[in-house]
Amino acid sequence: MLQSVARRFLPNSRTDKCLRLRTKGKEIQVWQSTEYKTATYAGLQTCGSVWACPVCAAKIAERRRAEVVAAMAAHKAAGGCMLLLTLTAPHQRTDLLVDLLAKQALALKKMFADNTCRKVFAEMGVLGQIRALEVTHGRLSEFNNGWHPHHHLLLFAGSGVDLARFDEAQRKDWAARLYLRWAACCEGAGLGTPSFAHGLKLDDGSKAARYVSKWGLEDEITKGHTKKAIHGETPFDFLRAYLGDRSDKQAGALFKEFAETFKGKQQLRWSPGLKKRYAIGESTDDELAAQMDDQAAMLGTITLEQWCDVLADDGRATVLMLAANGGWDAVARYLQAISGKGQRPRTS
Repeated sequence: MLQSVARRFLPNSRTDKCLRLRTKGKEIQVWQSTEYKTATYAGLQTCGSVWACPVCAAKIAERRRAEVVAAMAAHKAAGGCMLLLTLTAPHQRTDLLVDLLAKQALALKKMFADNTCRKVFAEMGVLGQIRALEVTHGRLSEFNNGWHPHHHLLLFAGSGVDLARFDEAQRKDWAARLYLRWAACCEGAGLGTPSFAHGLKLDDGSKAARYVSKWGLEDEITKGHTKKAIHGETPFDFLRAYLGDRSDKQAGALFKEFAETFKGKQQLRWSPGLKKRYAIGESTDDELAAQMDDQAAMLGTITLEQWCDVLADDGRATVLMLAANGGWDAVARYLQAISGKGQRPRTS
């Protein structure tokens, strides 16, 4: 349903066609997960957009989450520990998202080239990191400061150092030293000075911020733009807002700005060699979006004529909900009820 909303704001994009056009030579099938009982399609084209497509984003994020979990487990098994570094910079209502991202990218580049930061990371025993970008918007808050992009860095720490040093006092010392350099880097990039209270946070992997605990540390890294924000709105919250109120034109405009700005960007950035160290394979977002659940069973097949009816009735979500809750008999009754609504698609 959210994907149908996204199509309205991204015409002629791959997301506009995602799970609507048949993959050449394939049957349109409905499958059900034996573990989660959720239903999904096979035989349809996918867009592989982790930013703009709610359906592909959910699949990709879950599979990226599995990669993060595996790397974390391997690192801990080898005697290491995890730290979560969150970086925030000043932002105003009038700031364009594209400008904020460019300035933050410059600030990050400066920070990782900074000798003091490198020394702190060495003291932590950091051998690599996974970096993710998250963004919310404050249009509904009392003080609307517009777009709020921020970075989460999952630090693979504890390599070659005494883990007994990783206490609260030591972590606060590292955080203070890193904050001073992050503030200087933000100033140098034209962002202004981030506050000491919010500009930088360094949390233990087992004691991350409240919403990290809610989603799990690995989910905080992979699902930042899809989950519902505690403060402000995530990009997919804009889709939910428009789905509930079609007069909310601002939600559509902000989602479009987000999707166009983030197009082509990496969701997660692993340090060079980190995936290889923990035997994590390389898969593209397109491959993950098209991947089927190994623990799934096919419920039934939909003909092209029936699929035209489903599209005409805007019933793609209905089919999946019926399949998950009522089985194929429920789907068959629905297909019979809408028979004749559609026409054969232009392409197959």
